[in-house]
Amino acid sequence: MPHRSEPNAPGNLWRDPDFRHYALAQGISVTGGGVTTIALSVLAVVELHASTFNVALIAFASKLPALLLSLHAGVLADRRRKRPVIITCDLLCAAVLLTLPAAQLLARITLIQLYAVAFTVAALQVIGSNASISYLPSLLGPDRIKDGNSKMGAGNSLADLIGNNSGGALVTALGAARAVTVDAASYLASSLLLWRIKHREDPPPARTADTSHWTEIREGLTYTLCTPVVRSIVLANTATSFVLAASSALWSLYLLVPA
Repeated sequence: MPHRSEPNAPGNLWRDPDFRHYALAQGISVTGGGVTTIALSVLAVVELHASTFNVALIAFASKLPALLLSLHAGVLADRRRKRPVIITCDLLCAAVLLTLPAAQLLARITLIQLYAVAFTVAALQVIGSNASISYLPSLLGPDRIKDGNSKMGAGNSLADLIGNNSGGALVTALGAARAVTVDAASYLASSLLLWRIKHREDPPPARTADTSHWTEIREGLTYTLCTPVVRSIVLANTATSFVLAASSALWSLYLLVPA
């Protein structure tokens, strides 16, 4: 039987070691991500003297995976055990990020590498976050999922705030490339915490012979478009992401380039 601590006690989530490990893993990786966001901008503008077009390309590279991979990542999360997917994505993110301080040590950092790192990490985050969202209901069960989502939302918002505010200080103290090691370490810590979770997922449901990857994507799109609440949330998030991406792509130029 899957391991759950007091599944019918919604107010007792923080006493559940599995939930604590999950929540701490998510919070640590979100905090580290805020550091890398600032570090990539500083690397591009200050150290590589990137043009407006170059900076926009980095922002584009970090947003493109969400457009290309979100639907496919959802299908992957449905077809695999979630926790191994999340751990694998965390470990790969750490490895990709560590190429930046290694390249700086060799004086080999280029804009092409920044594009590649931004795209690859974002792609792994899309896959990992889809699996992570799908994993929480399995971890908590129906009686505690509402309380769990509430706590995760508050915790991740706080972690994002801490990461964005501490990122500048770390970049100043360590240098941009070395500050990225903090994010790499956060992914390693996240994977370790997730590995310590004792809950064991049920195997994914068996697929019929006529259920293809694209069939599942079509079913998901149909559900989204035909469910008013879900459709409204998706459209609102899409519009918000588009506006934020357009406005944030060039902020580093205005902040980091002398007038």
